[in-house]
Amino acid sequence: MSDLSEDPKERANRYIANLSKALETIRVIHEDRVVLATNISRVTDAVQRYLADARHYLGEGRPTTSLASIAYAEGLLDALTFLELAQPSNPQ
Repeated sequence: MSDLSEDPKERANRYIANLSKALETIRVIHEDRVVLATNISRVTDAVQRYLADARHYLGEGRPTTSLASIAYAEGLLDALTFLELAQPSNPQ
């Protein structure tokens, strides 16, 4: 079993603290960049893996970990969309 707690409040506090620390140390690049297709593929692969993890953890009776995994996947997908590196397909 993972060392990550399934207690939602404890888990949320840990994630908030970790993200707050990351935001303090990250340097955002404020200039135009070319994004390699291989890097976009790495992100979409991570989305697929997080989705698979979410399904796995839910099946294992670990809903908090499942929610964390699916939230990561959604966040990465949102980032690709915001950066105009992906677009939702039009419903037919």
